[in-house]
Amino acid sequence: MSRVAGIAELVRTRGRRMVSAADDVDEVVGACSTALRPHALLVRDRRLSARLDHLAAGSVSVNRLRYGAAVRISELAPEQDEFLLSLPVSGRARFAYGTTSAVLRPGAASVVNPYRSFQLDFDDAFDQVVLRLDRPLVERTAALLAGTPGTVAVQFDLRADTVSPGVLALVEAAVHLSAEGARPGHLEALLAEALLLGHPNTLSETLAAETKAPSSARVRRAMDYLLAHLPESFSMAEVARHCGVSLRSLQIGFRRETGRTLSEWLREQRLDRARALLAAADPAGATVTATALACGFVHLGDFAAQFKRRFGESPSAVLRETDDGSSRRR
Repeated sequence: MSRVAGIAELVRTRGRRMVSAADDVDEVVGACSTALRPHALLVRDRRLSARLDHLAAGSVSVNRLRYGAAVRISELAPEQDEFLLSLPVSGRARFAYGTTSAVLRPGAASVVNPYRSFQLDFDDAFDQVVLRLDRPLVERTAALLAGTPGTVAVQFDLRADTVSPGVLALVEAAVHLSAEGARPGHLEALLAEALLLGHPNTLSETLAAETKAPSSARVRRAMDYLLAHLPESFSMAEVARHCGVSLRSLQIGFRRETGRTLSEWLREQRLDRARALLAAADPAGATVTATALACGFVHLGDFAAQFKRRFGESPSAVLRETDDGSSRRR
């Protein structure tokens, strides 16, 4: 099963069913407009058998949508209030936005921007995960990344042939947090940031341009900030702003000082702290889940996999070793 298919299954089993095998166009349009964006729907053949599962995490939502018939979706107004990331699970679709168009199948991704008219044609097998991000959130995050005050309008490429693993990991985290009723914290900003850095857009060239590396003192300030806030979810752009440098500059500085990216360094620090906590924990009261959350991990599966790659043993094994050691000492 692909990672996108796994996310789709999570949304299906843990989300709120807003539409189930519905064939009423008005009912389907109403539900999809509420969860995603206002639109018009034309059924091209067969009867609808639509299904929509929905999870909201703050201003972000993750949805699984299938119409069960060939349909055409078009805008009601050329200006919209959200960016939509489509991750196909099965079937085929043709996305058109402004004067550009792209064919979409599993393995690719599309972002429908909010600034121009759009038209989406799905075949009857098209099934997708749709991430909805508020336009103001994305434009504020774009400004932070670009080092510009206020907001920046950004146009994503309609199609990307690969999907950023960082985006997928954060989408999974959003699903788990929403399903568990947890507060998303800075997850919305992290998702917007990951999409801006991972999906081609009009800022990509600027963000990839050569930038002067910051001083070692500024990198050290960033490290201190990150270590003091390990349990929290935060945007890397906010860390850069705290240190008075651009995100690109800070990334260059981390690579120079540590030989790792900022995200790689942060993940290692979180894993090291988690192992130290598990090794010193009282097994009667500690859990792997609580330790992962206390170190800033929001997805237990990813935490366990990363932990084993770094240390060669699972988090639960470290906790059991602590229990065995305590028993022997008694």
